Amino acid sequence: MNINNDYLYLNTLENLHANLKKSYEVFLNSEINVDKQEYSTLLLNRMKQYYRSQYYNKELLEKRYITNGADFFTEQLLFFLKIYISKSNSDLQAISEKQIVAKRGSIRPDISIWKNNEVIAIIECKTQLGWNRHKWESDFIERQKKLNKEFKKAKAFLVVLTGENWGGFEENELLGEKYFCLLKDKWITEFQDEKDIFIPIEKLLEKIK
Repeated sequence: MNINNDYLYLNTLENLHANLKKSYEVFLNSEINVDKQEYSTLLLNRMKQYYRSQYYNKELLEKRYITNGADFFTEQLLFFLKIYISKSNSDLQAISEKQIVAKRGSIRPDISIWKNNEVIAIIECKTQLGWNRHKWESDFIERQKKLNKEFKKAKAFLVVLTGENWGGFEENELLGEKYFCLLKDKWITEFQDEKDIFIPIEKLLEKIK
């Protein structure tokens, strides 16, 4: 067997980073319309394509489950957060998986927003909350308490990809303020355009700015 036959797939994997970097540069130098919810649409299209590819892999390899998309969701939200912060000429910095203080038991948020050495906000990212539909808010409140023990003025936010299959946030009064759900009752592969967006990520971006 000629191992060079795997060149095409290896080249695709190698180019993932190069293309991500290239798209980052393109977005930095392009107008992204907040009023038209273009950040939300860009993010959802990436998530849609990710899940489509995972379902194709699942079928081909006869897997029982697809690869979890939570890490990819966090990565892509971080991607667009960094672009938004940069385009806003802000001195904030968005970081993923960093302990808020260097000590045992300190929380390590999915995304944290920093100004110098001060945490301004944290963002927890979930694709859905079906597995924890009854405890998610108490868990989130406990996490916020740990945050405010170290940084009293820091805000905590929760971003969920879809409310499909777990009932969503229903009529929670903090929806759009602390809790954000991009799609209400659709799975991501069914996303079509901005009309499907329930709570746009732009609402969160504005609060961070």
